[in-house]
Amino acid sequence: MKKNIDKKLFVGRPFPDSLINAQKSFMKSNQQMENDEVFQKFLADNNLENKRSALIVSGPDSFMYWYGVVTDMEADKVPTGLMKFELPKAEIDEEVEENQNLVYFNLPLNSTVPNFVKKVVANGVKVYENLGDSDTPYIVWDLDLDTKKLTQAFYVKVSE
Repeated sequence: MKKNIDKKLFVGRPFPDSLINAQKSFMKSNQQMENDEVFQKFLADNNLENKRSALIVSGPDSFMYWYGVVTDMEADKVPTGLMKFELPKAEIDEEVEENQNLVYFNLPLNSTVPNFVKKVVANGVKVYENLGDSDTPYIVWDLDLDTKKLTQAFYVKVSE
């Protein structure tokens, strides 16, 4: 389903594609973040304990995987030790999956990304063969641990 969203702030840490494991996932990186005191304190201080997000930023030859949380907060409130990525106000194509949990983030990207992109294409969205060729090369997975809803967002184009 296409919709317009306001700009968002992704707070967490990036992991280069070279850290992907043999199962094509970032399980170790995700666990490292879950064990990180600065991240856990940030979640607690901002009432985000039951939210988790992953972001894929595609480039022409590689991609960067981020693990953390999406928030509407101001960029200057991000604590030392965590990084931020500003996502633009944009038109997105969104899919919601029920009954998901943190295990989703450990699934192989070579299945989760193509499966999601197929749904986006089926919705009539033009998708570059190389996602990094897009002006908005972002895929965001946003998980609400209370409702067990996983919202998948494919950035279609920047809104003004």
